[in-house]
Amino acid sequence: MLILPTIKEEANNQTLISFLKKRLQTTPLRLIYKLLRTKKVKVNGENIRYYHYRLKAGDKINVYDNSLKISNFNALQTPRKTKIDFVIVYQDRNILIVLKEHGTTMLNLDNMIKYYLSKEEPTQYQEQLQSFFTLTAVHRLDKLTTGLIIYPKNSPTKRILYKAISDKEKITKKYLALCENSPRKKIPNYIEGYLWKDEKEKRMKFSWKEDNPNSKFCALEMKKIKEIDNYQLLEITLWTGRKHQIRSILSFLGWPIIGDKKYGSKLALPNKICLLAYQILFGNLSTPLNYLNRQIFQVKERKEKVKKWLSEL
Repeated sequence: MLILPTIKEEANNQTLISFLKKRLQTTPLRLIYKLLRTKKVKVNGENIRYYHYRLKAGDKINVYDNSLKISNFNALQTPRKTKIDFVIVYQDRNILIVLKEHGTTMLNLDNMIKYYLSKEEPTQYQEQLQSFFTLTAVHRLDKLTTGLIIYPKNSPTKRILYKAISDKEKITKKYLALCENSPRKKIPNYIEGYLWKDEKEKRMKFSWKEDNPNSKFCALEMKKIKEIDNYQLLEITLWTGRKHQIRSILSFLGWPIIGDKKYGSKLALPNKICLLAYQILFGNLSTPLNYLNRQIFQVKERKEKVKKWLSEL
């Protein structure tokens, strides 16, 4: 009989199959499913065959197969430091909000955040590794885009935020976009339609109708902040979070984001486009994150960033 580690509080509510895949990493997935089907997995002494059974803190899992091996964990694991700068906008015991700069990939930022937490909160970081918690952002930004990114620091927070990130009533994200001017068109307050990927052009396409079998619904709000010379400064509020949603829609409307050559901008900038995810508003989050409700986090230097964009044109 193989005795697996008792479920800790931070791993509460994860599925049984997810737990087994993490702890039995050298075991083929088909064999893990077979263990469940053949009643060789017990939780607190009871046979469990349902793959998505939700585990609770304190649960004890036994696997009746002595040929299996529990995956080892290196308690001294320390991420490698990378040359990526970021600004901490807010942090507490559950979340970390940072400002990603232009030209930074999410992979490099993830690695730097891991390194930072391993140094600043070593005990908590190692405990999370022991529970097989994977530190990643709950949403992404393109390499060329700058703005706010949310990192959960434990499993319960990660589950809540992953469910909330696509719900505008729980997490509202606002952007500033500096676009090429199109004076003949009126800026709409609200846009909805469908996005799909054009494999030939390697970019997302927007249309009013669902005329592609792979298209997905998308929506956003738009507000004109000001006209600067021959450019428009727009505020964008996301209703959905599709890939390249803002870039594709603005290009379709005739206001490509400055520097965004992929989506039709006539102007080039070094390793950036003029798009800033400048504000995050939390609302209606469940316990234990309800203390964040009605809190707004934003980039204080947003005006300076817009001025810098303009100075580079």
